[in-house]
Amino acid sequence: MPGREPLALPFEIVYLYDGGLEGFYTCVHESVYSRQLPLDIQPESEAQPTLLPLRFVETSPEKARKVRAGVEKKLTVRTRELVETVFLTCLPRKELAILRFLLLSFQDGPRTINRPDHPDVAPLLQAERQIFHEAHLYTGFVRFSDCGGRLISAIRPKNLVLPYIAEHFMERFYQEDFMIYDKTHGAALLYQQGRGEIVQVVSFEPPEDSETEIRYQELWKKFYETLAIETRYNPKCRMTHLPKRYWSEMTEMRRYL
Repeated sequence: MPGREPLALPFEIVYLYDGGLEGFYTCVHESVYSRQLPLDIQPESEAQPTLLPLRFVETSPEKARKVRAGVEKKLTVRTRELVETVFLTCLPRKELAILRFLLLSFQDGPRTINRPDHPDVAPLLQAERQIFHEAHLYTGFVRFSDCGGRLISAIRPKNLVLPYIAEHFMERFYQEDFMIYDKTHGAALLYQQGRGEIVQVVSFEPPEDSETEIRYQELWKKFYETLAIETRYNPKCRMTHLPKRYWSEMTEMRRYL
């Protein structure tokens, strides 16, 4: 509403937090109740050197729940879903972008999310589309290797897509034990004995492929090449539908790198 006093005022300080969603919601609580709009919010483990004052915001599950519930009650479930989706994206300075969007929404109301041309709304909607698109691609681009009876795959997504591809693979391979390891974010989807969970992984080295696995990979490569129609070969078209950054994790495409 024009003329309404803003919920938070610009303040020369950088918030640090533990990098988790609860920690971020706690930062939102700190901003709203201290009436500060920090210059940036950064995970402590990724903090950049700065001459600006730093404030580490200790994660408070109670404050996080209060903010999350407030977003749903005062705004909409759709707004909360957008916030939590964008939190998983690679949007630059995503924490500050989400905070600015929330402060605007708390001030102007639940219809704020329906303002795609607003500079504090548009980046979030675009980031949401990108993570959903990337997740859709990975439902077709993931390649597994058989490692001692367990299927293992490694991927390098820009966004943290595991929560959005988990259901697809758990339904498709419900009789198997498997792991999808996200090298970019140090996380893995583990599925065994009919139950799946996403966990943080400090480090992981996939086991060497067995001779049997290598033979199956060669068969898959031959199958891929056999299906190709030489007269319709169009590398530019292929790269449009299959971006090159995915090739290193795809068995049939590694030889083209």
